[in-house]
Amino acid sequence: MSKKPSGPTPAENTPESANPYIEIAERSQRLINDWLTRHGNEIQAPDVDPLNVGEAFLEMTRHMMTNPQKMMESGLSLWQGYMELWQSAARRLMGAEAEPVAEPARDDRRFRDEAWTENQVFDFIKQSYLLTAKWLESTVHDVEGLDRKTQHKVDFYTKQFVNALSPTNFLMTNPEALRATVESKGENLVNGLNNLLEDLERGDGKLAIRMTDMEAFEIGKNVATAKGKVVYRNDLIE
Repeated sequence: MSKKPSGPTPAENTPESANPYIEIAERSQRLINDWLTRHGNEIQAPDVDPLNVGEAFLEMTRHMMTNPQKMMESGLSLWQGYMELWQSAARRLMGAEAEPVAEPARDDRRFRDEAWTENQVFDFIKQSYLLTAKWLESTVHDVEGLDRKTQHKVDFYTKQFVNALSPTNFLMTNPEALRATVESKGENLVNGLNNLLEDLERGDGKLAIRMTDMEAFEIGKNVATAKGKVVYRNDLIE
């Protein structure tokens, strides 16, 4: 008896199941149009490269081009990794056991959901990402001839770039997000869009990400409005 694959399953292809998603799409469009009507003229183009990151990567590229043999070896190692991954995926597709080619670090919580391992599609997406991410970070880090400051900068921003491209950050490649979308009939997407527009509105057109509950405290209720005296003090607080 074949094991039922984990991960989200598509909803039935009926008009009834499609109606909630049509409504969600219409609501999302209205939210965006309303926000653009109110703030469209306030949006300003950001500085292209205020931290001079581009110059650091140009410097890295110049040094990289001086050693074409090392570049070829790096590309070959990535190709070999993908060949191993394809072979592993093919063996698993035929029902055989297959050792993973790339695994997340122990403290990497992004791929804790069982679907990342049990579902063959999501497992392949995960391993493809991890394989490419490791290759890109190591290739950038191993460039010779860079000064310490430039090396640190390209390492840091490469890491940010790699993290941003994680499949967990995209709806169609995240089994948890897909599952939540099906279960809520798309309501989670509208909530996320609302949060995004609120962050943009709070930043006057620039993304000002909210890191805490802005309505957690109320003056006169859980925030004092007048001077008082210390009623308790220890080495840490008063």
